[in-house]
Amino acid sequence: MDEVGRQDPDTVAIVEAALIVEAGAAKRFDRLLVVTCQPEQRIQRWAARTKVDEESARREITRRLAAQIPDEEKIKLAAFVIDNSGSLDDTKRQVERIYNQLRREAGTHTP
Repeated sequence: MDEVGRQDPDTVAIVEAALIVEAGAAKRFDRLLVVTCQPEQRIQRWAARTKVDEESARREITRRLAAQIPDEEKIKLAAFVIDNSGSLDDTKRQVERIYNQLRREAGTHTP
């Protein structure tokens, strides 16, 4: 990340890391963005993605969430939150708004 910033101080680099807060690595980044959705949606999406029944998906999601800091706590640390509970178009609009804001902020960077 540092090398990317040295090459172009106005760039926006994004790192996808599900456990960044739990690993204590959030402070290594300029901004934290949290993506969240409703608990039932997580289960349904996991079941569809992994092609398992909803009860198996519920057990797996419950196990995973138990190992993570609750979304409410992550949201307190976040500069941005994307609510992925709605339509794909709604999520895309949120992403575009945040990305455009980050681009504007990066463009005002002064070395």
